Amino acid sequence: MRPLHLSAKTALLLGVFSVLALALSLLGLAMVDRDARRIAAAEAAQHDYEALDEKLPGMMADPAAQPLLASAVGEIGQYAGRTGQPRIALFRDADGRVRGTWARWPGGVRPWREGYVAARAPDGHGELIGVERRLPGGAALLIARPVASASALRRSLGLWGGGIVLVLMGLSIATALIVGGQTAARIRRLNRVCDRVGEGDVKARIADPGPPDEIGVLARHMNGMLGELERRIHGLRAASDHIAHDLRTPLARVRARLSTMEDAADPAIATQAARAAAELDRLMAAFNALLELREIESDVSSPPELFDIARAVEDAVDLYEAVAEDEKQVRITRAVTAGPFVGDRELVIRALANLIENALKVSPPGATIAVAAQDARRDGEPALELAVTDEGPGFPEQEEPAEPRSTLGGHGLGLVIVRAIAERHRGEVRVENGARGARVTLLLRTPRLLAGYE
Repeated sequence: MRPLHLSAKTALLLGVFSVLALALSLLGLAMVDRDARRIAAAEAAQHDYEALDEKLPGMMADPAAQPLLASAVGEIGQYAGRTGQPRIALFRDADGRVRGTWARWPGGVRPWREGYVAARAPDGHGELIGVERRLPGGAALLIARPVASASALRRSLGLWGGGIVLVLMGLSIATALIVGGQTAARIRRLNRVCDRVGEGDVKARIADPGPPDEIGVLARHMNGMLGELERRIHGLRAASDHIAHDLRTPLARVRARLSTMEDAADPAIATQAARAAAELDRLMAAFNALLELREIESDVSSPPELFDIARAVEDAVDLYEAVAEDEKQVRITRAVTAGPFVGDRELVIRALANLIENALKVSPPGATIAVAAQDARRDGEPALELAVTDEGPGFPEQEEPAEPRSTLGGHGLGLVIVRAIAERHRGEVRVENGARGARVTLLLRTPRLLAGYE
């Protein structure tokens, strides 16, 4: 199930809350209406009771007059029942006999408000509100009115409530889509800047932070943080450039003097000079690799480029094929099924060339290096899978990493450079030992920066 976007979630929540608010309002209105109908019934019953007391003065307090009162109430109640008048008059004597509108006393008689009682009609339909008086000798008198039906109000509330629900839902969804859409768009801009910074573009900024609300304040803080980050990284790079410049010339001079000493007449001195020169060459190679790594990680301005993978593989192989065949008798094979790819062509060729160079260093004479390129998928996106397999000794098991390191035998810093190129393409490097040697797999996706993301 696809997750809801922010605007859709906001619209849904606002719609639900609006409907709940309307439902609570309608419930409150219904309760107010019910109380109003009860009060109207109570007032009418009180009026009937006062009229009866006025017509039969003193009878309610006189036990001797109770038979006459019972007869009068019975006549009034029966007449109201025959004519359909909404009034109830009941008299119950000490023996429990009932006369009046009904032959039974209502059930569930209970106090309602001061001076009034509520009860259920004997036929089970409707509620009664009235005045109950206990008479001398255990008799009782009940003058009541039925509470008016709420069916008309229910129909009206249902009709109007349904219409209001639809209008509120529409307004809520429209409002939420507009407000939520604007908020989601601002958050997407923040995320795009985070993506760019994550891929090395420390110059990325949020061009329009927007109004000074919570998101606007966050955007301004992010811009300030990125500015400070860029300043510090720039200082670090400047320092490393100065160090590189200061070291390169002395190292070159030392190498030249060692070359001179290799031609010395004393064989012992020549041998030591040759060994020192070899160590210095390794040091300078590592130094150059570090400079190359810094260049890859700092340069994020390359434009997108759609290129042919088969041609790129061929260019990378051409750099080493002649040396491999002539000097080491190593054969390089290609198996390319991948289609065109959008990325930094030069970096992809450099990564593949590094892998081939590493494989060539560890391959014995007569071995085969297999280079493969095929289409793949990662996290639901199209990807490119490049693999180089050699027939060398493989990675030591205690050093076979999930991430390449700079101490993996003959593979050296080349894997670190390859990993940096993979990260520029939102990818990864996997190393593993196969049946006959090591296999390094490079999985690449189109970089967001190269794909033209903001």
